[in-house]
Amino acid sequence: MESKYDKVAYPENAILHSDHEQEELGTGVYPGVSIISRRYNHEDTIKIACFKVKRKFSRIAVIGAILVLVLLVIAITVISTARSNGAPEKPEERVQEKKSYGLFFQPYVDNKHLITFSPQNQQTMNPYLNNLDFHMHDYNGYTHDNDPYMVCKNGEKVPDGKVCIQNIKTFGSQCTHLKNYGYLEGRPCILLTLKLKPEDVPETFSQDSDVGKMLNDSWSPHHISLTCNGETEADRKYIGPDRWYAPVLDKNHPVMREKPIQNFPTYGFNLTYFPQKNPSSYIPPSVMVQFNTIMTNHVIRIKCVAWVANPDKGENPEESEIYTAHFRFLITK
Repeated sequence: MESKYDKVAYPENAILHSDHEQEELGTGVYPGVSIISRRYNHEDTIKIACFKVKRKFSRIAVIGAILVLVLLVIAITVISTARSNGAPEKPEERVQEKKSYGLFFQPYVDNKHLITFSPQNQQTMNPYLNNLDFHMHDYNGYTHDNDPYMVCKNGEKVPDGKVCIQNIKTFGSQCTHLKNYGYLEGRPCILLTLKLKPEDVPETFSQDSDVGKMLNDSWSPHHISLTCNGETEADRKYIGPDRWYAPVLDKNHPVMREKPIQNFPTYGFNLTYFPQKNPSSYIPPSVMVQFNTIMTNHVIRIKCVAWVANPDKGENPEESEIYTAHFRFLITK
């Protein structure tokens, strides 16, 4: 009987091997024969070698392209994160949530020391404005217009059981809810609060001391002075120099000076608020600090110091975690 395999033509260069021979080219389909191999000439060998090289190169090229793409994505992510978050926080910038007394700043949103927003984007500044509104509620005279609250004067002795209340007007005309605390103009206000232990009585530096001379016209015998500035020279150059302007071009109206950083009240924290006479109703004194000339698209580290002459641990207030506050600005266009 004729087999279907009898009609299959053998290639001219086919070599038939018996069942006893082992080759690595696979199993044959011809009767009585297990393997079919081809006898390749020199040209065929070169072609096969070239094909293998091309295939290997293609695989390498694909893998390389994938690696480049992955690295590009990582680089974009890192740059994006750096722009949005700025430089990594330093250890001293993670102190606020750990200390129970000392100098504190607001807005302190999501436990972050970075304050970043765009004056052109209301959504980016809303969390900070809402935070400031919340903390400014304590200084609203309408909610504290009766006992035990009273308006205190410089150097005044506060009766037992009474609590000094700071008038909201002392925070200046720009650092208010109606003015968006300066954020809409790219001139943000920061609320600095000095919270001390109930029995603490802070002292101010004398006017003829090194600190008193440094404070110059912002020194007062009735206040704990507050200063804020860039942490380093690189930070300070992005805050800007003093600005001069003339609101009215009239010889009867002198040229006014606007500093890059202004305090409201100018002299700092009133000493009449210490010690606490009624801790359960006590509201600590605060200062609004407005930064008028912050450069955009730069991370700027700020350090504020409450110049307490008798710090709790006897250390220099400028080097103290308790009497300093650290935060950063990143204002984008």
